[in-house]
Amino acid sequence: MTTRTTRPAPRLLTMGVAATLALGLLGEGAAADVLAASAATPSATATTTATSARPATPRGLRIAPAAETVTAYAYDGYVYLDSPAWLAAYDEGYEFRAERARPSGPVTLTKTVIRGKKRTTTTAPASIVDGLDGFRKGLSVQVATAQGTVLAKETRTLCLGGSERQRVQPTGRTEPVYPEFCGGNWFTRSTVSGVEQGWAARIDGYFEVQTTRKDLVLTMSISKPVAEFLGIPAGNRTLRQKVTVEDECELFECGEVADQLLGEPAEGFSTQADDARTDRAQALRAQGGAHGTHGAGPGAGHRVNLFTLREGGQQHGDHPALGQAGTAPSSRRPARDTLPDLVSAPAWQIGTEVDEAGTDRLTFNANEWNAGPAPLVVEGYRRGAAEVMDAYQFFYRDGKEVGSTRTGSMKYHDAPAHDHWHFLDFASYELVRPNGRLVTTSGKQSWCLAPTDPVDLSVPGAAWRPEATGLDSTCGDRSALWLREVLPVGWGDTYNQTQTQAFDLTGVPNGTYRIRITANPNGTLHERTRSNNVSLRTVVLGGRPGARTVQVPPYQGVDTEVPEEDQ
Repeated sequence: MTTRTTRPAPRLLTMGVAATLALGLLGEGAAADVLAASAATPSATATTTATSARPATPRGLRIAPAAETVTAYAYDGYVYLDSPAWLAAYDEGYEFRAERARPSGPVTLTKTVIRGKKRTTTTAPASIVDGLDGFRKGLSVQVATAQGTVLAKETRTLCLGGSERQRVQPTGRTEPVYPEFCGGNWFTRSTVSGVEQGWAARIDGYFEVQTTRKDLVLTMSISKPVAEFLGIPAGNRTLRQKVTVEDECELFECGEVADQLLGEPAEGFSTQADDARTDRAQALRAQGGAHGTHGAGPGAGHRVNLFTLREGGQQHGDHPALGQAGTAPSSRRPARDTLPDLVSAPAWQIGTEVDEAGTDRLTFNANEWNAGPAPLVVEGYRRGAAEVMDAYQFFYRDGKEVGSTRTGSMKYHDAPAHDHWHFLDFASYELVRPNGRLVTTSGKQSWCLAPTDPVDLSVPGAAWRPEATGLDSTCGDRSALWLREVLPVGWGDTYNQTQTQAFDLTGVPNGTYRIRITANPNGTLHERTRSNNVSLRTVVLGGRPGARTVQVPPYQGVDTEVPEEDQ
């Protein structure tokens, strides 16, 4: 049991500066210095470097040739760099599955090598598995001077599933199929990552180092035990690149750069860091293919939100994963195979705070997810000039729209950090006594649905790349006529309840209570079953007004209020 008086990090952090950073912090040259979409091949020397000589490529995973020189930028006494380094899959694909039976259970990580229709699966030794996050101590990153003086070195988890992909052969799939990340939240059961045949995934080569030196060398190495499991030969496990450092303030207005580097709490898809420097790191990681190495806020041992919005806070394009049917007949009684299954996860990252008005509040994270087999798709159609929309649930089979029916409403939320539309009938958050009697409700009464957390990517119909559903219409602005909110199969939507959205503890005496989270509380959404819609999490309140405390007993053997590495 852990006593907590701190507040959890805000739900979401907009990282819409990513596109600007690509040209600013990393430079146009670095943005262009990526592996060409051709039959590139790694060198056979002990250390891989960029080269025009490209010998025959052996089959398997290899560090792909990269630019000999990396452009980095100096700002405020620090140098920020992000190497365009890639791990490529030549002539065969690689799929990795991480699974656990319960939150406190061990994670099993398997590798499947795919050669045409043949699939060969091997289980990784527990010693190289870092939970759901990838391969433990699989990658070392070092920054040194040209004379060999090491300025900084870090060993980190290796995730083979970055957000950036490049083709390296004209064979294989024309588009990637695996998720853009590794990791999940406390209650994630199964994740999938991988590198498709003929594709390369970007290695997490981001680094920041406090120095004024301009003659730097970046070295990245895959550890011997991880490389042996992946089948990477000894001559292809290390990449060295020269670093050219440019002064950011000579190229841009420093004040503008500082604003770009510092994340601001808003509705995006990444948790908030605990200080400004880590926020800068996250901004660069968002551009460079990070897999969720977020700041260590209270209870932040597991990742919470794994996406970043594109430039301007939007993703563009249609919704190809949802298909097109032309017409959508009304479906008062939709078929079971076209329905989602909404499941409520227990609350976590629970704390106390005193809000801006001086009110004691109980803060928490909440997640409701879709166990499938069909996506939850809700669309809103504006009712004249009023700031309200009539909501309809749409039903899909094999990616094709087969029906729809009216379900609830959407309203425009005119408030700071919101200013967008919310669906009103998705969930309810309540603080109750052990006997179930209601004490108070959360101020959160509406939702802008989007996939923030993978919960179980092994369930039938799970979406491995939910960004393909399109997020451009999820929340909308004041002028919107139409919205589409999607919760793909296998995914949940995490909201952090703070300030007025948290529980008001005014007049609530110390003692034992439960946080009750209910998905689809009014039954307005069609789903396969409502038997798993309610979750309960015990909390013990203490302290005095202005300094309330909360104790949170472990759930199924795991203490969600302490970072995993501290347990």
